Amino acid sequence: MRISLSLLVSCLALSIWGLSPAQAADHLNLEEGLPTEFEDAYPIPYKGLEVQSLLRYERNGNEDRLLIEPRLEYGIAPNTQARISVPFSFGDGGEDNIEDVGVELFYNFNTESVSVPAFAISVSADLPTGPESASVDPTVRLLATKTIGNANMDRLHLNLGYSRNFAPQAGERRDQFSAILGYSRRINSDTMLVSDLVFEQEKDADTDAYLLELGIRHQLDPLTVFSVGAGAGLTSDSPDVRVTLGIQRSL
Repeated sequence: MRISLSLLVSCLALSIWGLSPAQAADHLNLEEGLPTEFEDAYPIPYKGLEVQSLLRYERNGNEDRLLIEPRLEYGIAPNTQARISVPFSFGDGGEDNIEDVGVELFYNFNTESVSVPAFAISVSADLPTGPESASVDPTVRLLATKTIGNANMDRLHLNLGYSRNFAPQAGERRDQFSAILGYSRRINSDTMLVSDLVFEQEKDADTDAYLLELGIRHQLDPLTVFSVGAGAGLTSDSPDVRVTLGIQRSL
């Protein structure tokens, strides 16, 4: 895989630090893929604007694949955020190309109470900009977050997802389900530990992935959160290794 990792990391950092900040970031507000797959049930603040990006290396068998995904997230209304993401992938087992551009609307129903978790819904669509896509494919996710210990903000998270493939190719699923059980804990005032167990039905029929992930989210300054994490597949259908670097900065 002829990719300069240091060059991509440099581009990632420069693309974010080159922008003007205006509002604080929050390392407690957990985002999908930064650095683990689960997301908490809370959006960014109303009128908040945040740029995010992740860099992910994944090894599956003898194939190495790299994903870089810039995102823009905005609090369009109270308890509501919108997000657009533009992923690019490089390496073995496929073309070096832009993947499906994603758009998402996220709504939080409530703040958790002593007995009731926080709940949210996410509705998104993958636009057919990738080399192997032929339709607009929607995804609906239900998210829940519950605090189980106040001293270190121990929290449990559950994400359930359903995706529809409207134009499946030969050997592809039309319907895909996913479930993620996540856990987060504050290590100190600037650092969070995050971990999850992921189950995903892949687009290829008869392929189910199980992944265990562990990561750290660290507040670099009031506007910037850095994250790093790693995961290991638990079955032969799962990626062998996954390593993710992420960064987000409020504008």
